[in-house]
Amino acid sequence: MRTISEKLFFPLLLAIGFLLLRNVNISAQDRDHVPGDILVMIQKGADINKILKSSSFLNGAATEISAEQNLSQRLNIWQFHFNIYSVNEDEMLRSLTEDPEVLIAQFNHYVEDRNMPDDTLFPQQWNMLNIGQTGGTSGSDVRATSAWDLATGGVTASGDTIVIAIIDQGYDLTHPDLHYWKNYKEIPGDEIDNDNNGYTDDYDGWNAIDGTGNIPSDPHGTHVSGIAGARGNNLIGVTGVNWNVQIMPVKGNSGIESIVIEGYGYALEMRALFNSTNGSEGAFVVSANSSFGIDYGQPSAYPLWCAMYDSMGKYGILHATATANANSNIDVVGDMPTACPSDYMISVTNTTSADKKNTSAAYGANTIDLGAPGTGILSTFPVTQGSYGSLSGCSMSSPHVAGAVALLFSLPCIGLANDYKNDPAGTALRIKGFILDGVDTIPDLTGNTVSGGRLNVYNSMQLAAQYYNCIVGVEEANAADELIIAFPNPATDVLKVMINHFRHSNAILSVRNILGETLITKDISTSDHEFSLDISGLENGLYFLSVKNDSISNVVTWIKVDK
Repeated sequence: MRTISEKLFFPLLLAIGFLLLRNVNISAQDRDHVPGDILVMIQKGADINKILKSSSFLNGAATEISAEQNLSQRLNIWQFHFNIYSVNEDEMLRSLTEDPEVLIAQFNHYVEDRNMPDDTLFPQQWNMLNIGQTGGTSGSDVRATSAWDLATGGVTASGDTIVIAIIDQGYDLTHPDLHYWKNYKEIPGDEIDNDNNGYTDDYDGWNAIDGTGNIPSDPHGTHVSGIAGARGNNLIGVTGVNWNVQIMPVKGNSGIESIVIEGYGYALEMRALFNSTNGSEGAFVVSANSSFGIDYGQPSAYPLWCAMYDSMGKYGILHATATANANSNIDVVGDMPTACPSDYMISVTNTTSADKKNTSAAYGANTIDLGAPGTGILSTFPVTQGSYGSLSGCSMSSPHVAGAVALLFSLPCIGLANDYKNDPAGTALRIKGFILDGVDTIPDLTGNTVSGGRLNVYNSMQLAAQYYNCIVGVEEANAADELIIAFPNPATDVLKVMINHFRHSNAILSVRNILGETLITKDISTSDHEFSLDISGLENGLYFLSVKNDSISNVVTWIKVDK
């Protein structure tokens, strides 16, 4: 209650008013959203200037509303900003929601990282193969070593190079143990959108914070990338769930929701371009990972964020998300994004080397899909910070699942590859089913997650192989009923190839390494039923031999060794 006269103390009140305005700005950081920011999805073909004009005044006050940036061209999502000192935020949101040209309007919420402090450094990757080396329980791992007997990642049965989009804070692009995706359609640094995808200079990926292709280094994103796909079998460092997958770096976690949506929009756009151009543009993004979120977030307040998972799923992307680092029931308290209802999101909690849910990890029988190792996980760090280190948290759990999705797509099953090409959304859901159905049931997660268990990549790959009736592992090359038989396997200098039940017209044979690089091509339109390939110039290792004609393709794996 005022007790002094404004007239007598007007200069003093001006000073107080100035301090109050300053306090508004300071306390804005205590809100759950960016002051004055509203994210809107508008109708296709709508005139954005008309929307801005109709919203320029509210209750007689000038809103000073402006369109800051287009967060997703394909989905027509924009970031608006207005003067919070002129109009009430809730009234502004309500006004935009009622605009017939606006499909969805919401605040631009703050986002927080899902990492939590380390207590112990683990010298071994118990998450991949647990033999009790850290005092845990043998077998409490994702069964990676068995899975690698079936496939090690990198390319699909039809030869497409697999990409995982990691939406995070930053990445050490110089790390020798990580294979980062490159947009070779773009010329870096020329300030021109060479491939006309709506993103300028996105050669290395996309930085949604400053709208450039400049990717900063950060330990969190580097660590997450290594869990999903650090190079394997290369005599250095660690291995990820995939040995040879490519990582698309997207800086899309800065603590603000609009940055998240723009980052998601980039991954979506590149996959959509890949689909629409039959692979000549964009990137074959099969999975994505988000190791960040908002504790107690209610999906009803974040409709655009939640909707992005369905939008990506339409094009074939499954998105792994890390739940909260708190012993909370997400079914009851809510969480963003792991309480979102999208079928194309896989929400993950943190398990320990003893196959227990980490006591500082959330759960939910209806919201959290499964668990994965997340306590004391050894992975890649920036080279300037020692190259390798251990972190704990649900941040470390979800990239195991993003990596598992990518590994399943590398199975040498032509039926899977064809299904994914013809029905990316439906096939993605099938893959999610294999992930959830393949878990190892553990007591801590029974009744506390949808699946009741912890990720088992090997089981999931077996389920996929059984569904598609394909023989997996290098021994498949000896199967008499296959279209292609490559022998001997392993081979030294000469690989013999036999083609069964295959129309030779316009047929091309190719040999790719595990990085997806084509090393040998041969027109076999006029070749005999059986012929030999000189492989003496190839290095030792695993290779993919494919034969394609106008209507069908088939791939087998084989190994090159010394005499």
